[in-house]
Amino acid sequence: MTDPTERPGFSFPTEPPAEPAVPRDAATVIVVRDGDAGLETFMLRRHLNSDFIGGAYVFPGGTLDPGDRDPRFASLIAGIGEDLRRALGEDTVPLLACAFRETFEEAGILLARDRHGDPVRLLDDARWAKRRDDLNARTRPFLEILEEADVILDATLVRFWSRIVTPLAAPKRYDARFFVARMPEGQEPLHDDLETTDSVWISPATAVADGRAGRFQIIFPTRRTLEQIDACGSVDGILEAAHARDAEPLTPEIILSEGVARIRLGDGEVHDL
Repeated sequence: MTDPTERPGFSFPTEPPAEPAVPRDAATVIVVRDGDAGLETFMLRRHLNSDFIGGAYVFPGGTLDPGDRDPRFASLIAGIGEDLRRALGEDTVPLLACAFRETFEEAGILLARDRHGDPVRLLDDARWAKRRDDLNARTRPFLEILEEADVILDATLVRFWSRIVTPLAAPKRYDARFFVARMPEGQEPLHDDLETTDSVWISPATAVADGRAGRFQIIFPTRRTLEQIDACGSVDGILEAAHARDAEPLTPEIILSEGVARIRLGDGEVHDL
């Protein structure tokens, strides 16, 4: 009999260990655009051999690196507003550095401007392709790449969306801050063929429907976020809604309900995985 807390590529323990894993700080960026048929978001498929949700479709993101705490980032990230500082607290700069780095590393999207205030455009620029390769190969840090290119990360291009902490029972836990950003003009996103093996622009509603039908592997935080942004209808709607988002962390709980693993939120609301 199949364990009700497992499905291909995923494992869902329901009992927390005596000493739950300490969540690692992480950042995720939901990149969106208004396509010909409506709202779309960019998603990446994690490598099947990944030790965390292998094969699942996710938004660009990852864990905070020690380098993200380099104090020099304070002068390389412009436009940090009070909304971001209020949501992120004392780790505002490191979390933003992580969000920008992971978005460039995994998706090839750089949310930045040059010293004249013009948006960075990466199309047909071999220098940026090489810089991304160097970053993925860990041969050069992100901060050094930014300094060499003489660009500034632009915090006005992102909005805080939510904060979700992995359930206590999980062997690996993350304290993930979700951001939203409009896809910049003059750039073309692409997966890295390392941690991710495929990428797609997809409507949030289609992603949710395909996930429920088993055609598109997504986990609960991703599905919940897709449902939330879909309700906004457009990129402008998402960015406007972000101003009123709650910064309190959400820690779902995995439970067995009638022999099936489900998610229970703090208010008692129960959702399918």
